[in-house]
Amino acid sequence: MSDIRTFTVGSLYIAGFQQSGGVPHAGLILATTAKEGSIAHIKHQPSGWLYDFRKQRLDQSMTLSTLLKIHDVSAGTITSKELDEAARSVDIPPPTQSSECLNWTLKVVQVLHSRGLINLTSVQHLANEFLDFAGGNRDYARRTVFPNVKASANCS
Repeated sequence: MSDIRTFTVGSLYIAGFQQSGGVPHAGLILATTAKEGSIAHIKHQPSGWLYDFRKQRLDQSMTLSTLLKIHDVSAGTITSKELDEAARSVDIPPPTQSSECLNWTLKVVQVLHSRGLINLTSVQHLANEFLDFAGGNRDYARRTVFPNVKASANCS
């Protein structure tokens, strides 16, 4: 069962979306309300990778299964503009590379850390933590269930 008490509006999360294959799609979501957030992610199109920043529903999603909290609003506010600017500063992978969304997301996390917006202890440990947590959340990708939420041990 999702620990909804860990979810807080204004906090930043690595989001995991179920897709065909084993590894979930990853991006960053800044929760702007209890039901919606701003997502920064890259998506693979036939022409290559494309950066996307938009509103994202948090509830009633058929694919959103995981929210790993990497920054709680109580430690300071991160704005949608700051998230978008940090994400735009990270290069998009070449079109020939696949399964790059988590790597790109982690690079954005490193930028946020370098700008003093979050505190990251280890990017590799964060990657492993996300993959381990998201790997068990397939059942949360349903419209009737809120995504599984957990606070990261590697970020604040």
